Amino acid sequence: MRARLWPDADAAELADELPSMLTDTTLWNFILTSTGDRAVGFAEVQLRTMFDGCVVAPYPHIEGLWVDAGLRRMGGARALLAAIEERARRRGHDRIGSDVELDNETSQAWHEKCGFNEEVRTILYSKPLRAR
Repeated sequence: MRARLWPDADAAELADELPSMLTDTTLWNFILTSTGDRAVGFAEVQLRTMFDGCVVAPYPHIEGLWVDAGLRRMGGARALLAAIEERARRRGHDRIGSDVELDNETSQAWHEKCGFNEEVRTILYSKPLRAR
């Protein structure tokens, strides 16, 4: 599922990360299952201490949320979001964060329908350095 959400990442690397993710207390993992207990979606939430370069109190930030394509628009993503919100409230957080690529208008629309407010738009740059 992680490889489907992040197709440009190395699938083996994503799989290798799983054992440490399950013991990381700053990472919340959620699995969405079908009525037959088959995993059909997931969410990863990281407790971040930085927002746009500013140090902040730890807050839950959705790093990834994915639902099987055949089951989208059936409430699965909202169910994952509701579970994230519930855990965040129980742990004393007053907000959650998320981010979306600038060209992912579908995800932007979903976030806005779910009550997220846009905070900032950013373009990240990098410049490769050539050896002298």
